[in-house]
Order: sequence, then C-alpha cells, then structure tokens
Amino acid sequence: MKKQLIIDTPDLQRMPRALWLTTLLVLSITLVVSGQSTTNALDRELKILRNLRYGDKPPVPYDSDTSSDRTLDLYLPLHTTKKKVPVFLYIHGGGFSGGDKSALSGLLRKLADRGFAVMSVNYRLYLKHHKTSGASARANMSKGLRANGKFHPAMQEAVQTATEDIIQVLSWIKEKSGEYPFDLKRVAIGGGSAGAMAALHVAYASGQRIVPIRAVVNFWGGLQDASIIQKPAPPLLTFHGEKDDLIHVDYAYALDRQMKKIGAVSETHIIKDKGHAIYKIIEAEYVDTIVNFLN
Repeated sequence: MKKQLIIDTPDLQRMPRALWLTTLLVLSITLVVSGQSTTNALDRELKILRNLRYGDKPPVPYDSDTSSDRTLDLYLPLHTTKKKVPVFLYIHGGGFSGGDKSALSGLLRKLADRGFAVMSVNYRLYLKHHKTSGASARANMSKGLRANGKFHPAMQEAVQTATEDIIQVLSWIKEKSGEYPFDLKRVAIGGGSAGAMAALHVAYASGQRIVPIRAVVNFWGGLQDASIIQKPAPPLLTFHGEKDDLIHVDYAYALDRQMKKIGAVSETHIIKDKGHAIYKIIEAEYVDTIVNFLN
C-alpha cells in the first residue's frame, strides 16, 4: 500500500453552481421519497444487535448516564458466505462530554453491508461528569499543535478513561469470537473527533496486547504527541477537513509525518475547504476508500 497525502475536493464542490443546485434538489427529493425504504432494505441484509454489554456498569458518577454505559451496538452482515468476517470497532465523537453509539449509523450499516462485523460503542464520558474549564478540544487543539506538546490534564484523563473502556471492548471481542463470526486477525479500530483520539491512543499508545489492531481509521482526530507512534504501527487512514476549526488540520499532518518517519503505512485525505465532522461527505464519497484500505 502506498504512503499517501491527498488533498481532496468533494465532488459537489467541483460542479458549476447551477448544476450543483440542481443535483442537490434532486438528491433532496430522492431522499424524501425513497430514503426510508432504502434504509429498511439495507437493514434486511443486516443483523443488528443493540445494547450488548461489554463491561460492568460503571460506578458513580457515570451509573445513571446511558451514554456513558459500557454497551455497544453490533451490525452483522447476513449475506457473507465466510465463516469469519473482519471487525471494525467505531468510537463516536462528542468531545468526551456528549455523543452516543447511535450516531453515524448510516455509514456503519454500509460498512457492515460490505462484509464487516461493525460495532459502535458507548464509553465513559469523562468531561460530561467532570466539567473543567480549558479541557475541551477547542481550547486544546483548535489553534494547531500546542507549543508545550501537552493537553490539559483533564483532557488527558478523558482520553485515558475512554481508552480503558475501549480495551474492555477488545477483550469482549476476543471472548465472543466463538459466539459471533469475528476474525481476530482482522480487527480494525476507528473513530470520529474525540472517538478518533481514543482510537489512536488505543492503537498506538496503550500497549494493549489483547487483540492485534490491523488498521486505524481516523476521522479528524489527533494525538497529544504523534512521536509516541513507533514500530510496529498498524496502517493509518486519516480524513480531516482543511479548515477544521475545532481540531486543527496540523494534527492530521503530524500523524502522517510520524507514520512516514517510522516507515509505516499512512494514507491521509485532507478535504479541501471543509471543517469539522464532515460525516456526510465520508458516507457519500469515501466508503470504497475505507473498505479498500481495511481489506
């Protein structure tokens, strides 16, 4: 696989304005008329298991918060003839203070339909229950790489808390590989924003040895210090908006530089003129890119 840094222009942005508006109108009408039936048809090709528990119910202050509970949703393909299928573990974003595993279900369904066992997980939202001034992604990451190379201690704790829960998910995957068709040699991890930060930390900084991580998909996340990535490092696929004002695009470039420095596989897509959390563009234009990378 080639090491790539790609500046991407979303397809709609390349169209003349009149054609772009016409296309948008047609797409809107199509979604209104047929969107529900399309989703239902796709669901008939999948087995979706919700609120599976991967760990003990967390203690106070998380115990009454369902979004901080240790549960996951599992999307399984029904059309595969393979005995075992690759696993993609997705971690939602929300600044470690919000979000839920139900987010991005459209993209996750599409990946499951392409033959992956996909799981979307909830995890302890540290900053939701430990509100701390100066600990947000905007405060720590919006202006570029920090001069001192350190995040606010509460943000560091939020990343570590999420990491601990995701490692429990990896244990659950291993334990349940006899019950579900999980290929333990093909486990990939990914996430969006805060979830991407947790995914990167699990893959490159945690030292976990429960299940080997085959690949990482990073949607606009980053590491406090990319130099923590050392050999052997699983391949990394990154997507980041060029004009992201929450997590600066420099975090994507830093990851790409470090991966290439150690001779690891890195494919980075910088989405031109776009900001943070551009999931609709990913779902519309990059499913094949993700599937090809993971395969």
